[in-house]
Amino acid sequence: MTACRIQGTPAATNAVTALRAALAAVSGVPTDAPGLASPARAATGAALPPAPEEVPGTSAATSTLARPEAGDGGPAALPGGLPGGTVVEVRIDGEAGLPPEGYTLTAGPQGVVIVGADAAGAFYGAQTLLALAEAPCDEHPVCVQEADVRDWPDLPLRGTIEGFYGTPWTHADRMEHLRFSGRHKLNAYVYAPKDDPFHRERWREPYPEEELARLGELVAEAAARHVRFVFALSPGLSMVYSDPAERAALRAKAEQVWDVGVREFALLFDDIPPELGHEPDRTAFGTEEGASASAHAAVCRDFAEEFLAARGAERPLTMVPTDYAGTGRTAYRDRLAAELPRDVLVWWTGSDVVVGRITAYDMTAAAASYGHRVALWDNFPVNDFDFSRVFLGPLVGRATELDDVPLEGITANPMVQAAASRLALTTVADYAWHLAAYDPARSHERAVRLVPGATELLPLVEACSSWPPGDDQSPAMTALCAAVLEGGSQERLRAELARLAGLPTDVPGRFAAEVARWVRAARDMAEAGLAALDLLAGPASGGGRTAVEEALARAEAHEANVLRGVIPPFVRTVLERAA
Repeated sequence: MTACRIQGTPAATNAVTALRAALAAVSGVPTDAPGLASPARAATGAALPPAPEEVPGTSAATSTLARPEAGDGGPAALPGGLPGGTVVEVRIDGEAGLPPEGYTLTAGPQGVVIVGADAAGAFYGAQTLLALAEAPCDEHPVCVQEADVRDWPDLPLRGTIEGFYGTPWTHADRMEHLRFSGRHKLNAYVYAPKDDPFHRERWREPYPEEELARLGELVAEAAARHVRFVFALSPGLSMVYSDPAERAALRAKAEQVWDVGVREFALLFDDIPPELGHEPDRTAFGTEEGASASAHAAVCRDFAEEFLAARGAERPLTMVPTDYAGTGRTAYRDRLAAELPRDVLVWWTGSDVVVGRITAYDMTAAAASYGHRVALWDNFPVNDFDFSRVFLGPLVGRATELDDVPLEGITANPMVQAAASRLALTTVADYAWHLAAYDPARSHERAVRLVPGATELLPLVEACSSWPPGDDQSPAMTALCAAVLEGGSQERLRAELARLAGLPTDVPGRFAAEVARWVRAARDMAEAGLAALDLLAGPASGGGRTAVEEALARAEAHEANVLRGVIPPFVRTVLERAA
């Protein structure tokens, strides 16, 4: 068993405080503790080595923890006889031999040292230390165990894209999401809400000052959390691509948000007609199949050269093609491959728009068809195609063996419900950080622990965890229903339905508020199932056929869909047999 190097609630709390001070000194960013970090790649018991001498290009900060005195609620002395207190040191060393965003963390008799390959790496090391401080210990209320960690991300791009249709997230939702992203080592947030009129329908118009100020706040918060804020514009519904004035309007819109700190941009040409709709464009680019790709490539080239390059932007443009799903070559993709600037990154959604499985072959074939490196716009756990459902389960079906696959990374498109999306997004973060270690079930269990309110509503989470959307909503519940209809025992099905029927309605917090409609629907759906079981058991066990029909009507009156494909068919079969 590894030794606990910082013991007791006061000592560990002081360690967290010191860590924040040290990290702020070295990288100018805050950290926060609740709902912490993706699991570290490797952690083994080890003594802390002496701190290396300073070298050019490194920066460091240390903070000494006062040893807790007897009588203050902590032990009189920390284990190992730490002389003069516990030292928490955070250092950035570009010569440490770490991949970008990587870090090492050692906790031993002399204290704790975090070395980041860059500021982001130092930040992520701090998140891991805070997570270690929150890990349960059999001996102490709070402690930091002896550890030796060397960790780095597998995918360079790990993030989310607010790209759904429907009510956009609130400003408070986005600010909290950026804090969540930093804690879970997600490094990108793409601003692309389809129902923001200034993003899509009114893309030429500048943002009103109040909304522009909010965008500036998001940019600042993202920078503090080492999250890339990517501003997207979607001009394709009305843009005359060949018109120099239209291109200038696009640059002017980007200039407005550049002035509040945006430094990374995307142009989206998704969900628009595949043919060119304006005569000047048909004259300029032709009318052959795939001609719109030439128009989109030309706009991207103009934006990259006249706006991004002119301002010294460090990151290239990202774009979404109109032909964004599937893996095969098309006339559109052939033109895009030939005419889109080489450094532009292409977003792609998989073999279809919403998918259950994406293989390494799919990714490689898609990149070849576009002639560009791709990033996965993963339409998970998005629910804009069916607002009656929430998807609370883990990311599944994504390839993990990606050596030599031309995939830049993953951006997950979440649900309208920002807090409820965090269950799924926690698992996306785990997947993107360490592919080979990703275990959907284990990651989901951790996510449930970290999202306040999810544990109390676990039966609902389980009932809404299936993916993809066309799959059986609950294979386990379906199997239990089938077993009962075949003459098996009711006991297990009755127990599961009772768990759903007993869901609490007074759980505090944002998550519970967002899923309250589904809680009510689940309770009524479970009551219908229980009424059907009573009818099967005999007239003396319930109110008979009428009670079952009334319970089913109440269950199906809800717009929120919980097990609608599982329980009503079971109940109707019971009613048919009773007739």
